[in-house]
Amino acid sequence: MKTLKTLDFQLKIGNQKSNKELIDYCYNLRLKTKHITKYIENNCLKELKYKTEKITGIVITFIYGYDDKEWSNYDIPFVTHSKCIGIFIRFDKKKYDSLKTDDEFREFIYEYMTNAFDKIETKFEIPSSEILSSYNEFKEKKFIYEWLSKKKSDRARKLLAELHCTINIDRFILTLKVFQNKEIVYNNIILETNPDEYSYTHKVKNLIIEEEFIKVLGTGDKITFSLPLKGNVLKLVI
Repeated sequence: MKTLKTLDFQLKIGNQKSNKELIDYCYNLRLKTKHITKYIENNCLKELKYKTEKITGIVITFIYGYDDKEWSNYDIPFVTHSKCIGIFIRFDKKKYDSLKTDDEFREFIYEYMTNAFDKIETKFEIPSSEILSSYNEFKEKKFIYEWLSKKKSDRARKLLAELHCTINIDRFILTLKVFQNKEIVYNNIILETNPDEYSYTHKVKNLIIEEEFIKVLGTGDKITFSLPLKGNVLKLVI
């Protein structure tokens, strides 16, 4: 048995020569959905542990600019090579381009997500109601997702270091908070990237407290951030 863990949105545009502008256009839509999918994955799917026979995720792909003949097999759910449920949905590019606000974008995505789930459920069982409830829960939180990523302590010096993550529609923000004797002595943003996990996860793999430094380490123990310490007292660096 497998566990349903991921939700992803993609956009594919046909009948046009690929160029940087087109690639960025498609990627930007996916990027702006990342705060939604990250929240649903961590606060719904991870907690739900929904069991399937062989499916590990859901991929909703918006399609635009393809000939009618190429649409014959669309709107029909299928299993991808990566063991996800895939569904192609016609994309209203004119409507998308007319969106003015972030909330309008999210409502656009929500509408397409419910439409995709209706089509998927003609063939596969998925926890659609739970996913949509998680979206509405996120909406109540103003679509800002915050979580504690890592925590390390040094009892001898009464130090506690915490890494706090925040993700919204356009940014991932990593904040280092350091407490000494339960009083906060350092609280600063140490990393900002776009909200794509490939932009930040490799930079946040470990948090350590050494004799002279507090370090945030990435893949291969590469230093993402280093905060100097002086003896038993934190030397603040602004």
